[in-house]
Amino acid sequence: MKKYRVIYADPPWDFQGKVGAIGSNVKEHYETLSIKQIRELNVSEISKKDSICFLWCCEANLKEAIEILESWGFKYKTIGFVWIKTQNRKQVTVPGPWTSKCTELCLLGTKGSMSKFVHKRPHELIVTERQEHSKKPEEVRKRIEEMFPKSSKIELFARKKSSGWDVFGNEVESDVLLNV
Repeated sequence: MKKYRVIYADPPWDFQGKVGAIGSNVKEHYETLSIKQIRELNVSEISKKDSICFLWCCEANLKEAIEILESWGFKYKTIGFVWIKTQNRKQVTVPGPWTSKCTELCLLGTKGSMSKFVHKRPHELIVTERQEHSKKPEEVRKRIEEMFPKSSKIELFARKKSSGWDVFGNEVESDVLLNV
């Protein structure tokens, strides 16, 4: 089985009653997976001894996202990227249960020693227009490529094939088989 130095994942979270944004129903847009299903993906089998994982999450599932990183064999290190969503050059705000939401987080976890592979250290903040539901900004992939230009990369739950990346997901022809 091919192994990757860089794992980039945007799981189809099932919030199971948790509210990320009041009125949002992700199941209208795509099939979701339970926390248990995401946790049980055999990501550790496709990651190299020295590897990094970038994992998207919302504040509502931050604790579970860290647990998922750990179940995949990674140690949570920091927030890799913070995306401030805009629309028509204005910050997008959606009501949440406690505060209004305008960001998504991309966590960063490592396995082994990754610092020797970092080529460039980009800024974490990304301010860009939101597009279709749950589509992440291309700028994040670009910054990951700048960080690790020579490393093998895979995007989990990809919506499209990107040059230099292998993919896994139900919206693309997958390059690997993960047990879901």
